[in-house]
Amino acid sequence: MKNTIVVGAQWGDEGKGKLVDVLAEQSDMVVRFNGGGNAGHTVMHAGETFKFHYMPSGMLHNKLCILGTGVVINPKDLLEEIKSFSESGHKPRLKISARAHVIFPHHQLIDAKEGGKIGTTGRGIGPTYSQKASRINLRILDIIADDAESRIKNALKDVKDILIYDEIFNEDEYKAYCTAVTIEYAQYGQYFKPFVADTEDLVRLAARAGNTVLFEGAQGTLLDLNYGTYPFVTSCSTLAAAAFVGGGAIPGVPIRILGITKAYTTRVGEGPFPTELVGEAATNLREAGHEYGATTGRPRRVGHLDLYALRYAIRISGIQELAMTKIDTLALVDGVKVCTAYKIEGKEIDYFPADAPTLEQVEPVYTDVPPIANLTREEWLQLKDKAQIDLPESISSYIKFIEDFVEVPISILSHGPERNETIVF
Repeated sequence: MKNTIVVGAQWGDEGKGKLVDVLAEQSDMVVRFNGGGNAGHTVMHAGETFKFHYMPSGMLHNKLCILGTGVVINPKDLLEEIKSFSESGHKPRLKISARAHVIFPHHQLIDAKEGGKIGTTGRGIGPTYSQKASRINLRILDIIADDAESRIKNALKDVKDILIYDEIFNEDEYKAYCTAVTIEYAQYGQYFKPFVADTEDLVRLAARAGNTVLFEGAQGTLLDLNYGTYPFVTSCSTLAAAAFVGGGAIPGVPIRILGITKAYTTRVGEGPFPTELVGEAATNLREAGHEYGATTGRPRRVGHLDLYALRYAIRISGIQELAMTKIDTLALVDGVKVCTAYKIEGKEIDYFPADAPTLEQVEPVYTDVPPIANLTREEWLQLKDKAQIDLPESISSYIKFIEDFVEVPISILSHGPERNETIVF
């Protein structure tokens, strides 16, 4: 198997965690290359449910897993995740990039105050990336250093004016905060020291040895900071190209780019959503697909599959193949449609609008789809080794219609949360 980059091809929550878990079995190393604890990946195996916010989904295969340079890390949350995973009887094989940036409590406080404007998770991701760009944040290598307390104190001095001006703390609260955080984060540094490495070099050596590396992205392409539905986006790059910058993928090494899409569309938080459903239709689809966030538990917005947006995501991220999840959910709802064009003021457009207010004005043009066959779990499992042409006609024609429109093949079909509920063509 080639080295593979897995990215979401919609607005996130496409089921990347399960697909990475499936692909990790054939990989030697799994690398998470962007995002933070706002990325919730749910993986089900042998009756157990694991919700990973930091650790790559390949953990369940006992593969070497890496948190790359592009990830921002809350040490407290990661420590809790490691302990929970260990207590479940597993041993994490984890390495953390020394260059990854650290999330501090003040980042979360800033996020809670300001992030509601665009519907963030409040995990401090945006403020951390912002202060990283301002060159006033600390990296993992700082909190594991021998002089970690001094480095933390100096970094907190750099953000004092921000915290006081934004009324996060008054003067006395700021002093108490600095004392507590300096001690706490220096202790985290001592705990994480054995996990820290030059992860880019680990990836380079793996590539040189001919090992297979799987790069795991967070969120979705349409949430990319540069190319997504700005300003209703995440705070990092979510494109496949980010695997080279944030994960250490080696230019020139053969690699495939796999995009994950649901058989319909979902979105969390604010922002334009051309095919969004409302009322009873939305409730029915949300309940059929159990569409609630792994990180926040909040209901996801749901809608018809937007092939126009999907084709845009494929083009800007260089996606070569698609994996489609939750095809079985469509069998549980009526009136399945797909969006095949956009209109603005009655005129069809030939581009995906960069401007969020313009995208809000889009009128989706729909194509009706025949009802999807409602198969039992056992009937789905019997299709495991079948070719695409051998699937029930309603399912194979749906896949073919999508492939023809977006011009890339669907090579994997997921019909349930378990690892074995997957068909690879």
